Amino acid sequence: MLPLLEVSMKTQKSRTTRLVYIFFLLLFLTLSACSQDTAPVDTKQSQQTVDTHTETEESPDGSDIQTIEATVTEVVDGDTIKVQMNGNEETVRLLLVDTPETVHPNKPKQPYGEQASQFAKKHLPTGENVTIEIDTTIRDHYDRFLAYIWIQDNMFNEMLLAEGLARVAYVIEPNTRYVEHFRQVEQQAKEQQKGIWSHHGYVTDDGFHPDAVTNPTNEANKNADTAVSCDEPAIKGNHSSSGDLIYHKPGQQHYEQTKAEEMFCTEQEAQDAGYRPSQR
Repeated sequence: MLPLLEVSMKTQKSRTTRLVYIFFLLLFLTLSACSQDTAPVDTKQSQQTVDTHTETEESPDGSDIQTIEATVTEVVDGDTIKVQMNGNEETVRLLLVDTPETVHPNKPKQPYGEQASQFAKKHLPTGENVTIEIDTTIRDHYDRFLAYIWIQDNMFNEMLLAEGLARVAYVIEPNTRYVEHFRQVEQQAKEQQKGIWSHHGYVTDDGFHPDAVTNPTNEANKNADTAVSCDEPAIKGNHSSSGDLIYHKPGQQHYEQTKAEEMFCTEQEAQDAGYRPSQR
């Protein structure tokens, strides 16, 4: 009997060992499965952290609007600025608007270009916090960021059009979210003959034509231009508080108290520099 009992005990011990082994194996597999189930949660949280740099809203037509918070670092000209966003400095080209040139490598300064630049510097000073709104295509072939720029509740693209400092241009699908509204704003500036619209023929569909400003057909303007000697410039060019470039002639109401930022010999010279005549 003893040998049989001993065999039975050994068999039972072997079974117990196998059960313990199976138990730990199942425990290991269970813990591994739990670990895999929790992994996607961490990935999703990481993605949400990245997405905090942008916000998505819905436009009136139901499409998504993506915006990015940014800080102005430099005004290049009226329709191009540099900003710091998402840790990088980006050059932003304003969508659907075009201002006269001031820094083009192959073109001279165009009338009202300096005025547009001054307007941009006034409303977009270095350090100003702005919101960049993206349309559909994000960059142009110069690798510039294409966007609408918001200063709180005011869109700067629209502000340029309203002041007569830009024309609606470069209407290229699919970046046309505000084109119809912009054309309405542009038409109002035309009717009021503001800025670039104060000279017939200066603005056309293919751009700006300085000859329409530098070669006036008004005989009275020609006579006024020759009335002042270039040896004694007397026309004062002044930058107004609103960013307008205005010139004042001797005898006008505010001539004496006007601070001269620049002096000009002729009205034509002042207009070529982007100034407009004072209304008083």
